[in-house]
Amino acid sequence: MKILQLKVQCFHLEEMKEFYHGILEMKLVMDRENAFAVQAGSTKLVFEKNINLPFYHICFRTNDEHFDYMFEKLGHVSALLANEKGEYRMNWEGQQAYFTDPDGNIIEMLVRSPLHVGEKGSWQDVGEVGMPVSIVGDMQNELKPYIHDQFEKESETFAFFGDREGVVVIVKEGRPWFPTDRQAVISSWKMVVEGKKNGTFKHPDFPYEIETRKKWEGSMQAMQFRMARPTNQLKKLQHFYIDGLGLKKLGDFNHGGYEGLMIGLPDKTYHLEFIQTEEKMKLPEPTKEHLLVFYMPDQHEWRTAVARLNDMGYTEVLPENLYWGRGGITIEDPDGWRVVLMNSPGI
Repeated sequence: MKILQLKVQCFHLEEMKEFYHGILEMKLVMDRENAFAVQAGSTKLVFEKNINLPFYHICFRTNDEHFDYMFEKLGHVSALLANEKGEYRMNWEGQQAYFTDPDGNIIEMLVRSPLHVGEKGSWQDVGEVGMPVSIVGDMQNELKPYIHDQFEKESETFAFFGDREGVVVIVKEGRPWFPTDRQAVISSWKMVVEGKKNGTFKHPDFPYEIETRKKWEGSMQAMQFRMARPTNQLKKLQHFYIDGLGLKKLGDFNHGGYEGLMIGLPDKTYHLEFIQTEEKMKLPEPTKEHLLVFYMPDQHEWRTAVARLNDMGYTEVLPENLYWGRGGITIEDPDGWRVVLMNSPGI
């Protein structure tokens, strides 16, 4: 379970940003009024401002060289935590140390041999995230359809769930986080991880959400695909693709002189992005062979979509390649780009 992104809440936003970017030297990749994000190796870590003080356990993996460097830095700012023997430097299949951040979270750094080729002398990833619950075994059973697990439950109050790539540490609410006596409390988080399939686990009772993304097969190991296209009439395209075709709006943005809209095909795994600038752009002229083809085997759904577009004023045009007219209808969007609706299951 490789943890690609972790989104958590924080109370002391500026102090946390200075700690993770300045002290831990994680690259700042997003900086907004109420949120920031840093890159911890292969994991993007997002902090969002909250009016309440949350409490988390997070473990970062690194190598011996970076561990020693960070251990010394954290000692200078008195952030390290000692175990019951008074030791700050520990060992669990590799060097291990615990420290606190400005919100008081219990943070761990752990030396592990990198599972993937990475930058020498830096953080590798987030390897563990705490998950306090009421019944440990129940949460294990609920996660099994989404995440591969190679561990056995250690007790009624503690279990690792995942594999060598990454784990959630499921603990009974109220169990102390080592090496302190501070009891685990439930604080919301969202994760994006590699999983068995594309899907979303959102617990009905606890504020945890895990989005699983399946790797592409082959040598191109992407997890998301976006096609971006400029326009000078964003509202009309939104009307065409969402109200007409019936696609789902994933989100929008307006910053740095760019306004944009993201539309799922059918979700964010594969999606369209239309962008518009403050000044009118000179747009590329599409050929009649530039096509976005939707294969729709259900004839009723196909006819409904065609009728909906016709009612909006978008009618059939003659395809350049007559193949698309055999079981399909070609329609041009407001910018003249062609969309084909095929009443067929596809290849």
